[in-house]
Amino acid sequence: CSNHASPNQQIFESPTEDEEMETNVNGIDLLGVNRSFVNGGWQNGGQFLLEDASKTMFNPSSSNMPNDPVGVIVTLDAFNTSPENQNFTADFVVSNSATFTNKAAAISGHYNSIKSFDYFFSKFNRESIDGEGGNVIGIVNVSEADGTSMENAFWNGQAMFYGNGGSTFKSLARGLDVGGHEMTHGVIEKTANLIYENESGALNESFADVFGQMIDGDLNDWKIGEDVMQSGGGLPSALRDLSNPHNGQASNSSFWQPNHTNEQYTGNLDNGGVHINSGITNRAFFLFASDASVGTAKAEQVYYKALRDYLVKSSKFVDCRLAVIQAATDLYGAAVANVAANAFAMVGIGGSVPSGNYLGQLNPNPGTEFILATTDDGNNLDLMNGTGQILASLYTDGIFSRPSVTDNGISVVFINDAKHLIAVEFDYQLNQFTVTDVDPGPWRSAAISKDGRFVALLSEFEEPRIYIFDLASPIGESETFYLYNPTYSQGQITGDVQYADVLEFDYSGEYLMYDAYNDLDGVGYWDIGFVRYWENDQFTDGGNAFITKLFTGLPEKVSINNPAIAKNSPYIIAFDLIDQIGTVRNDIFGANSETGEYDAIITDNGELGWPNYNRLDNKLLYEKANGVDYNLRLQGLQPNKIQALGNSSQIVSFHYWGVNYANGIRNLQVGTNDVASQNFEVKISPNPTADFAQLTLRALDASCAIISVHNLLGETLMTRSVNILEGENLLDIDLQNLPSGNYVVRVAAENGAGAALKLVKI
Repeated sequence: CSNHASPNQQIFESPTEDEEMETNVNGIDLLGVNRSFVNGGWQNGGQFLLEDASKTMFNPSSSNMPNDPVGVIVTLDAFNTSPENQNFTADFVVSNSATFTNKAAAISGHYNSIKSFDYFFSKFNRESIDGEGGNVIGIVNVSEADGTSMENAFWNGQAMFYGNGGSTFKSLARGLDVGGHEMTHGVIEKTANLIYENESGALNESFADVFGQMIDGDLNDWKIGEDVMQSGGGLPSALRDLSNPHNGQASNSSFWQPNHTNEQYTGNLDNGGVHINSGITNRAFFLFASDASVGTAKAEQVYYKALRDYLVKSSKFVDCRLAVIQAATDLYGAAVANVAANAFAMVGIGGSVPSGNYLGQLNPNPGTEFILATTDDGNNLDLMNGTGQILASLYTDGIFSRPSVTDNGISVVFINDAKHLIAVEFDYQLNQFTVTDVDPGPWRSAAISKDGRFVALLSEFEEPRIYIFDLASPIGESETFYLYNPTYSQGQITGDVQYADVLEFDYSGEYLMYDAYNDLDGVGYWDIGFVRYWENDQFTDGGNAFITKLFTGLPEKVSINNPAIAKNSPYIIAFDLIDQIGTVRNDIFGANSETGEYDAIITDNGELGWPNYNRLDNKLLYEKANGVDYNLRLQGLQPNKIQALGNSSQIVSFHYWGVNYANGIRNLQVGTNDVASQNFEVKISPNPTADFAQLTLRALDASCAIISVHNLLGETLMTRSVNILEGENLLDIDLQNLPSGNYVVRVAAENGAGAALKLVKI
């Protein structure tokens, strides 16, 4: 882990000639129009490429043209391969002259990319899709995984992919608004980063439609995708219509959208209706922009400011209304803001619902602060107090992965040099600990959830899978989660995730954070993702789990990895950043995942820092190389937790992989101890407890049940059979002979009903 591979950024097969320069190129596109690109191509000897290095974002000193560029607009050919497959290929579109013949899809794709770049630059002074001068990559002739023609177009955070259509759609590169829509997803990622589900996901789709329409510039029909639709067969003339979301279709048509909240879809399909409910806010924009006192020139400025300055990751429809009103007020005053308010009211998004608060805090852990760290030689796992004084060596047979600790500090898991899963259980009152070799694997990395219920593991073999085990399940339930890079089109993913490395459960009890190494046709980079593993009291489908990213569309030659969640602000993440532009630099950054704000905490650290927040989130623990040795340092933090305060100080010598934790009990805001299970309800109290706890079962009918207590390794410590009467039943659980720690109490009734509850002995 500490020897993360450096990203390989050389992507393309470079033509081998000496003469290189930007040049004019042209060609006939899919609409039959001759497109001329002034300085929009690159001449490499006797060959011409669709690579535009003429924009202000081009960085010649960091580029090795044409195959290793920084700040270009480039169009590639996938040669009818799929990014879901290992044989995916994307290479230059090449011509022997400045006129590209029989390359209509590539000419259209190149035109779409350039027009989208020019729109955001001229209207908002935005330097590229990512706002940081990153490459704009378009890829045409993309197929489905089975080799058939793809009837779709999508943005995957790194590039724009175009299929060649079929019975429903023509070649997708025909549509400037389609390309503009998809590339706007990249802008959304780097601004509000609206999470792609439910109302926030519908807003994501809606803003992509809005700016796709503005990029297209044809306001005669307010339609999206009119140039890519096939005719006949009952198909509409366009994919969507901002002015009339019903689009002339019946409500059971996939081309119909609601135009008011009283028609809003509330099911689980389509990530909670992201492509369906976007029609509601699409119409709000149409009503706003088509008002004579506003117009599109003002409307697009208002919407861009709302997206950039006011919306956050979890924003819902009501938040969009407030953001647009505020942006309109900022730019043009009360009159335009009133038009915006009326537009949202006309689609059912009124002012009676308050804005959401998505920055909730946890109370600090009330326990004593400790540090776990690995010795320089990689042999020992040491326990230290909060000031870095070594208290004990917990394990001395080789540490292969950074340890993971429950929120109450009682349970620790890690992988040893033999690739076994090792668990350490603490009894702080008796000042004792036990070490158990849990599973021989072979494993590579491990994490335990904040409440101690789940363990996540990575196989020794580097693969795009995470294995998660439910320790509270009476049958040892587990699920395998397949990693992918999400897109904004239904049914489309890219298979460029190679393997995950660092794992950490979040505080919600639903998501697992991970970093992963990706390879997109030779471009290697690390990024950070979140997989939803648990929903509605059960594992999600591991083959189709919802995945979102901390950042997508990372700048050229930049990777992020080794993430850690703040102890009291679940939306704050610290991570290592590797910048390979020029001299390789390792920084430590902090990010607010809700607002999208980020900043450098430590610059020029020399090597990876493996950051970790302390108990109060006012300091960051990290490692720094000192010649051949590693030392742990503490850096003070500003109140926003993503900026440094003062200078750092060394706290521990000759150690790395530092983990800061506390051994107190607190509410993690992940639910209560009440469990409704088929025909009875279960509650346990007090929890935590020092000796006895009382189990309350409220049954609808009489039955027999088995009550058992287990440790987090799954071992049964005590069990008894009880008769459950209709109504309330009170049962005592004696923990006096058990050490302090996390336990699971299971109830299994003869009629099949069951429940599992976490119980903490202090």
